[in-house]
Amino acid sequence: MKITETTAAEYKEVFKRTQHIYNSVEFSELNKYKVKKLHYLFFEDTKIRFGIVLGENADNLLSPFSAPFGGLCFNKPQNIELIDEAVLQLKSFGEEHHKKTIITLPPTIYEQCQTVQCINSLSRAGKISYNEINYHFNIPYFHNYESIIERNAKKNLHKALKEEFTFTHVCNDNTEDIIRAYNVIKANRKEHGYPLRMSVENVLSTIKIIPADFFILTHSGCDVAAAQIFHVADGICQVIYWGDLRQYNSIRPMNYLAYRIFEYYYKEGIRILDIGPSTEHGIPNYGLCNFKESIGCSVSSRFTFEL
Repeated sequence: MKITETTAAEYKEVFKRTQHIYNSVEFSELNKYKVKKLHYLFFEDTKIRFGIVLGENADNLLSPFSAPFGGLCFNKPQNIELIDEAVLQLKSFGEEHHKKTIITLPPTIYEQCQTVQCINSLSRAGKISYNEINYHFNIPYFHNYESIIERNAKKNLHKALKEEFTFTHVCNDNTEDIIRAYNVIKANRKEHGYPLRMSVENVLSTIKIIPADFFILTHSGCDVAAAQIFHVADGICQVIYWGDLRQYNSIRPMNYLAYRIFEYYYKEGIRILDIGPSTEHGIPNYGLCNFKESIGCSVSSRFTFEL
């Protein structure tokens, strides 16, 4: 197997559909200003088996370079022997460029068989930098929601259901309400000291290429909670940001917001809502872990490797 560097156009022609949106040419091109150079690579023997997009900065080759996860592209599942060959070629490519290659794979809920095989191969060829605890909600479980949530979460939900909340779904062509949702999220993250990596301009440009949903929760005429969610893979949506305003915490808007979002995607036929990690470089935020577990979320692993 050999690596061939190609163009964005040729890469897109071969990988017309990627396993998740963050590996697409459109997403890569939108964010290429964040790195020194993009490398579009084919891994081929008798045919093109895999592809990968790497962002190059001063020290590293990165997949992803501006997303939660990246990894190899493929048009059909490949066996572990071929994955091993590709990973060794990828490692050699980084060594030739005198850089470390950093790969964050999707959580194991995405293309599970191939992801697990990549975890095995990358862990033997390199080292695990960290393992994030990733949370998701299995949307079909919503039909029996109260039976799967914890007692305290049920109590908080019942309290929230007595409040006069207004829950609004915002499509990605409603700029005014998208900005409203963004401002709630911005205030939430400032209150908690969490970084907000996307500016409102980033959000508006990204949703031109990624289908997105925004949700706003109001109470007594005030915006009290919001969510930004991307459609990232077949049957899978991902919470990019969600949060409430601290002054309204006593009426449990997050329990209500989660409930209504789960209900919305249940009606839409979505399989999984990826809520993201509650760890940072492997270190857990206990409060976030406890909240996501209380509202019925399951866990998977999201590995980052260094070659």
